[in-house]
Amino acid sequence: MLTGRRFFEELDRDGDGQVTLEDLEVAMRKRKLPQRYAREFMRRTKSHLFSKSFGWKQFLSFMEQKEPTILRAYTTLCLSKSGTLQKSEIVESLNNAGLPANEDNAVAMMRFLNADTEESISYGHFRNFMLLLPSDRLQEDPRSIWFEAATVVAVAPPVELPASSVLKAALAGGLSCALSCSLMHPVDTIKTRVQASTLTFPEIMSKLPQIGVQGLYRGSIPAILGQFSSHGLRTGIFEASKLLLINVAPTLPELQVQSVASFCSTVLGTAVRIPCEVLKQRLQAGIFDNVGHAIVGTWNEDGLKGFFRGTGATLLREVPFYVAGMGLYAESKKAAQRLLGRDLEPWETISVGALSGGLAAVVTTPFDVMKTRMMTAPGGRRVTMSLVVVSILRHEGPLGLFKGAVPRFFWIAPLGAMNFAGYELAKKAMERKNEEQTAKELSQKKLASSG
Repeated sequence: MLTGRRFFEELDRDGDGQVTLEDLEVAMRKRKLPQRYAREFMRRTKSHLFSKSFGWKQFLSFMEQKEPTILRAYTTLCLSKSGTLQKSEIVESLNNAGLPANEDNAVAMMRFLNADTEESISYGHFRNFMLLLPSDRLQEDPRSIWFEAATVVAVAPPVELPASSVLKAALAGGLSCALSCSLMHPVDTIKTRVQASTLTFPEIMSKLPQIGVQGLYRGSIPAILGQFSSHGLRTGIFEASKLLLINVAPTLPELQVQSVASFCSTVLGTAVRIPCEVLKQRLQAGIFDNVGHAIVGTWNEDGLKGFFRGTGATLLREVPFYVAGMGLYAESKKAAQRLLGRDLEPWETISVGALSGGLAAVVTTPFDVMKTRMMTAPGGRRVTMSLVVVSILRHEGPLGLFKGAVPRFFWIAPLGAMNFAGYELAKKAMERKNEEQTAKELSQKKLASSG
């Protein structure tokens, strides 16, 4: 507490009991940290959106909130029996991390945290430095972060793809998408019927009594299975690609990381879903009565390649949709957080996800129309994207490429909420549970050692 108070007084340069953004920027420059960390620190610590400073109470609350994470990071270092760090312990910590382990670097690191003495570093010194870092950096190896800042030598973190993290991401993505797909399947059926025929949206809506509830849920089984498998695979690959890119190219802007990871994951995830999509659309359009008839009929008409009809159009729809959707979602969420000056509530995150998904869906509607026409075309006929586009433009005009845009927006918006935001919220819930389990294990170990 005493070192925390002293650190607050160090930040408060004019001694008026309030720390401003300028005070934080000076502290960041002194420690060779990016200036954006100052804005992030202010955003997380100030009491409300319009505050231009924060006092001791807000600082103490923020410090207590970060304490468990920082303490866990500190205990991973090679501490002395007194719980401090001396030159020899720092050299050993560097050696264990595979970093240049020599006395010069150890002295530089000690001076960086404690300019007055080279004798030892306490937890308070370490905590004061770690407090200035944004939340995402607190999850990194503290030895690399400290070494980087003290020696101004960038350290490329080791490429690690934690299987549990990727599997959790895959499970969260698959479940959230399967749930949203099952809820919104009737809207997708209406969209498919509009796109597969020459009828307009109002005309299809007038035929709802004849279609009936059973007709609206036609193709739901292959749709749900396809969405679960492909989106589970997509989100798993997305997380793995993102981790790999962050480690291999740490200077790459976040938007580019998101875009490249989305591209890789979407191409592979979509390839798994296309056969299910073909069956689903043929059932929705009324070409077949049930899944068994659809499988047998498609095989008899076109063989194996019949299950991959419209692959090109599907990829042209999915890749721009997810790259644009994930990028738009990430940037919109950041803009909303900056505007509000705080983390978004779950319902706000879901709203951003819905809007991002809906807008991306409207933009990619022409590729969706092409895909539907190719997948529902009579068997045995050669159908290409160019033929479909020419036919639509000749008989229905340019607006024909946007058939079903309205139901597609209202179908994809909830899917976007559940796929983008729901996936993130589900993953956070899993991580929170994991943190609680870790904290419980730590407390049990402490009790056992004290006993």
